[in-house]
Amino acid sequence: MICRASLFAAFLLLAAVPAARAQTHFSTNAPIINFRLPTFTPDGHREWLVRGSEARFASQDQVDISELTLSIFRGDDTDKVETMILAPSARVLPGESVVTGEDTIRVINDDFEVTGVKWRYEHKQKRVTIAKNVRVTFRAELKDYLQ
Repeated sequence: MICRASLFAAFLLLAAVPAARAQTHFSTNAPIINFRLPTFTPDGHREWLVRGSEARFASQDQVDISELTLSIFRGDDTDKVETMILAPSARVLPGESVVTGEDTIRVINDDFEVTGVKWRYEHKQKRVTIAKNVRVTFRAELKDYLQ
């Protein structure tokens, strides 16, 4: 048997829902602070993680990020970060798995570090294209490279 207090509480809750909806406003111009967008492989392993201090949804298919940190994982059980990409600003196209930027980029890997300006990262191909001011620093030993 349902007591009257429970019925009254349920009635108050149902009455409050339309009032709360009337006062809720959504805006695509409002930034998301401390943004995080992970993606996963079909097996459930982490594939990449987009983070930023602030994000704005420019459209349904585009997110503009401030202070981008893109962690690219191996996509296996190790959950190891393979490459990191850092940029002051970027545009993420989640449906295409593409990230682009007009400002500087810093790509960090165990074997090298690359910096430059005006760039594009295509996750499906695991390819970074940098158009200007490219500088590469190799950390790996290049055996028999200059013979």
